[in-house]
Amino acid sequence: MGTVPLTKRTSDIQCVSKDNEHGHIHLTRDDTKRRKRSDNETLQCEQSTNQVKPEGTVIDTHHPRQIPNEILVHIIEHVAEQPRRLTSLDDSRWVDQQRDLHACTLVNKQFYFVANPVLWQETVLDTNRTRLQRLLDCLAATERRLGHYIRRLDLNNASCTDSELLLLTKHIRRLETLSIKNVDFTYTSSRITSTGLQHLPQDCPELTSLKLLDFHLSEATICAIGQHCPQLTEFTLCSIPDLNDDMLSALSSCPLKSLSLSFDRNRRPLSEKMVMDMTRFRDLTHLSLSFFEPSGLIMTLANNLQRNNGSTTTTTTTTKTTTTTMVPWPHLKTLSLDRCGDIDDATFISFIQSHPHLHLLRLEGTTLSDACLDAIPATLRDLRELFFESIDGISARGVRRFIQNCQGLEFAEFRRCAQFVAGDVVPNQVYNPHILHLNKRLLAKIRRAQGTGTGH
Repeated sequence: MGTVPLTKRTSDIQCVSKDNEHGHIHLTRDDTKRRKRSDNETLQCEQSTNQVKPEGTVIDTHHPRQIPNEILVHIIEHVAEQPRRLTSLDDSRWVDQQRDLHACTLVNKQFYFVANPVLWQETVLDTNRTRLQRLLDCLAATERRLGHYIRRLDLNNASCTDSELLLLTKHIRRLETLSIKNVDFTYTSSRITSTGLQHLPQDCPELTSLKLLDFHLSEATICAIGQHCPQLTEFTLCSIPDLNDDMLSALSSCPLKSLSLSFDRNRRPLSEKMVMDMTRFRDLTHLSLSFFEPSGLIMTLANNLQRNNGSTTTTTTTTKTTTTTMVPWPHLKTLSLDRCGDIDDATFISFIQSHPHLHLLRLEGTTLSDACLDAIPATLRDLRELFFESIDGISARGVRRFIQNCQGLEFAEFRRCAQFVAGDVVPNQVYNPHILHLNKRLLAKIRRAQGTGTGH
């Protein structure tokens, strides 16, 4: 990948990023005399459209009209919002976006003032300590508050310390999305600790999304997040060495819509206290648990809560009885659980009946039967993606029947299911017998092969 200049400018300092590695921030100070001279020449040219020669000849110089700001804003937004590829080339797309935005800032003053805030909105820092220091220097040296433009920060951290994080967050108080990965290739690198994160919520109270990888969060830090981030809707913790059962109760005041908790290696008992605290987040649309056991407790307690909190209303005039039940997560669209050995058919079917808006379902490690596959099409009419791994009670016939009946399905994956191999469902189309990937084309092929019936 070639050198990509990513420019962040202020009234007196131009901070240029040139990087050959995925467009990560590399900030330096550059001489602004040339740009200032160009700006002055442009301004003088715009102010003079008629030139009178000594002999009396008048020369009328026509200048391009200025684009209305309303249109220019849409142009810059289009440059910044190009769809990202769903592959490993995502970083290249980020480079392309930044390069194009940087080019926009160099067109003229009007483009600069519209494009520069957008250029700064998303910042990515890799493990290079020099780039972090240059960013801190640039934010501290500029007259304008460039940090106020930053809305998203991705920090792949192997060198940033608690004190440096504190310095950084002082400049980015309007931050909305923060992702920090504690990366340690040598096991001797400095890491951001829970102590360093404790001041983050007060410095960045507008956070709506917080993702943390490999952190041990203290009770004080969790409480600070719950107290000072009233707009937090997405919370992700990965590879957490330890997790207190009371952690989620400290976040009960946050309007969470997405909750993801996972461990890399060790299993972690899932307690009833944690599940009941999850039910406080009534607006959840995404729930993902990994390496929690037994994760089937999610469905079991949700079903019990629904039954125990049902209320019955009787109308005497018409003698009509209406029963209203409380669904823990009425807006749930994505559910991902592994280690589901405690989920049986009845528990699963009851849960999906009360949560019919699921778009994506991922389960691993249970003995669900074909009866569950048969129940999905009639219950989860919005289902688009299904991931089943080590589901030992389902058969190839049940899978084919499910695909035929679930017409809205766009992708399905079955891994290491004991009763069938991939070739039993799609002959001569698979490379790994234990992994069955079904995209739209293969799903349509299976449906055509089975005609319009209900399958066999």
